[in-house]
Amino acid sequence: MAYSKALVERLSEFLPSQHYPAKRMFGGVVFFARGHMLVGVFSRGLMVRVSAADGARYLNSGVAQPLARDPKRMQGFIIIDDMHIDRDADLEQWIAQAHAFNATLEAK
Repeated sequence: MAYSKALVERLSEFLPSQHYPAKRMFGGVVFFARGHMLVGVFSRGLMVRVSAADGARYLNSGVAQPLARDPKRMQGFIIIDDMHIDRDADLEQWIAQAHAFNATLEAK
């Protein structure tokens, strides 16, 4: 199953390539900030990297699904359900969540 090129284009509007390089990975496209994965688009939808605690909270609320089959394996990597990214403001919020976590990581 292919990833949404339209969603990649939407993300590109908020994440210009000169500051946020995008790479094809794992059958999708991942945007990087400071050398770390920030957000991505896969066949299952938008991947957002957040803290393990925030990831667990979003999984428990039903807003997101785990990226990996075993949620303990890749804590903080979540797939956001499409209904939560319909509006640009919603997409911006998820990007901001990813940026907040990214800022806690040491730059590579």
